[in-house]
Parts: sequence; C-alpha cells; structure tokens
Amino acid sequence: MRFIIDGNGYEINRESILNSARGVAPNPFDGRNRYYVELHGLRYPIKQLLHLVTGLPYTGVFNAQYASHILTKLGFSVRLLDDSKVMETAKNSNVYSADVEGTRKFAITLEQDEDGFIVASCPALPGCHSQGRTEEEAISNIREAIRGYVASMIRHGEQIPTITEVREVEVVV
Repeated sequence: MRFIIDGNGYEINRESILNSARGVAPNPFDGRNRYYVELHGLRYPIKQLLHLVTGLPYTGVFNAQYASHILTKLGFSVRLLDDSKVMETAKNSNVYSADVEGTRKFAITLEQDEDGFIVASCPALPGCHSQGRTEEEAISNIREAIRGYVASMIRHGEQIPTITEVREVEVVV
C-alpha cells in the first residue's frame, strides 16, 4: 500500500514491516510509547516499526495515531500496554536506574490564570507545565507532561529528582 508521510509517498506492506523488524530488538517502553504490535514474539512500539521501514525520525514527522492507522490498515493488531506494564517493562530493560521503583510521586501546583484556565506545574521538573479547563483536566494533562519529561530524562541518562517531603509555609505580606 502507498502511504503519504510528511508529504512523501512510501510503499509499505505487511511483509516490509515484518522484514524490517527481523533481528532488531524492540525499543524499551519508557512511559511515552504505550501502543505496540507483537512481531516475532516481541512487542514493538508502533512508531519504531514505521521508523524501521521508512527511516524517518520518531518525532515531528508522524504521530502514534497515524502509525496506528497504517499498521491497522496492514492487518496488524495494535494494542495498548497498560501503565503498570510500561513501568515493569522499562524496569526490566534497565531503562530506569536501580533506585527507581516504577511509580513516582511528584508535587504539583495548581493556580487559575487570568483566562480561567487551571495551570498545573511540577516544581521538581523545571519548565514542566500544563493546563486545563478544569482541575481534573489540568491534573490529567500535567501527569502526561511529567511522564514525557521523565521519559526524556531517562533516555538522556539524567537522574530523576526525588522529593521526600512537601511543606507549606506562611508568609506575612
């Protein structure tokens, strides 16, 4: 089948996906890639398969939704790896350093901006912010932002910050 990705046409078929993955280890699941296709008894993140068959980079050119669309059209079963399995797989593949337990708690702040949105920030991760129309949406969005931030830290071999205690202080103004 012919697919257009980033304005270029690619001939991709089921066999080309299978052949491109043969002998290649799947990338570890790091909290960001949660969808997979099982090939040769191994679970491959869906964007890795498109990268292998096209040579395109993982980011900026196609998203997971489009990767899923292509793979489904080719007859593959795209599955969602639940969060506990993502963390377990990542730990077992040495993506995390030895002191990481699989689930981390991060303190966040919530404040309403001038437009009525709830802005969520994670002070332990500089620049990690998100927002939502409701508190629930903001919390859900910051959770995803933290997951992506930490996945990037892991990929770059950076230490994940540990927070042992959060306290409030009163200040007279």
